[in-house]
Amino acid sequence: MAEASMGNRGYADDRVCEQVEELVRTALHEIRQPVAAVLALAEAARGLDGTTPEVRSYLDQIIAQVMEVSGAAASVLERPENADSPVDVDEVLDSVLDAYALTWSGTLTRRGCVGGLWSTGDRSTIRRCLVNIVDNAVRAAGPAGRVQITVHRGARSAWVLVEDDGPGFGRGPSGTGIGLPTTRRALQGIRGHLSLGAGSGMGGACVAMSLPLRAGAGYTDGPGLGGAARTG
Repeated sequence: MAEASMGNRGYADDRVCEQVEELVRTALHEIRQPVAAVLALAEAARGLDGTTPEVRSYLDQIIAQVMEVSGAAASVLERPENADSPVDVDEVLDSVLDAYALTWSGTLTRRGCVGGLWSTGDRSTIRRCLVNIVDNAVRAAGPAGRVQITVHRGARSAWVLVEDDGPGFGRGPSGTGIGLPTTRRALQGIRGHLSLGAGSGMGGACVAMSLPLRAGAGYTDGPGLGGAARTG
């Protein structure tokens, strides 16, 4: 009876995820043209005579973020052409850290392995999953909170742990409730995995995502799990 109940729940969760993903695809299809227009306007403004270096720097940041949105939309709406190409995990992490440095007033710290981590799959999908996890942590931690990202290299997988000092699962600000289920499905599609647990030493929640490592990829250890590599 218990197994049947769990099976029914899993089926219901899958159905909800499918319905949500269809709604997301519809929404992303609708925003593609406005996103393309914003990108074109920003690029045009960047090339205008008299644009100061400071303004050009801001426009570069706008263009970079719009390109990330465009890539995320494409990863949902169509199968990426480079779905099996190597993905630089450090570059993806840096892009997420840079984005939250612009929009969040709390402290976001990266620790663990740095350099030489290459996964397989689609960059936009991996980044979208990481953004979903970090976004949950940021909302739980609040504007003055702390979020820590720790990277660990296993034999065949890279593990990215996202911890926060918020109140823990089910006790923080309510969201849509669809981020982690859809993230789990997306990770499964690239042979990754999502795990949930209590925070370790920070008092909040801990979410870990694993990514398959590209065969034969070397790596360089950073300061280890106990040393800070970057604070944003």
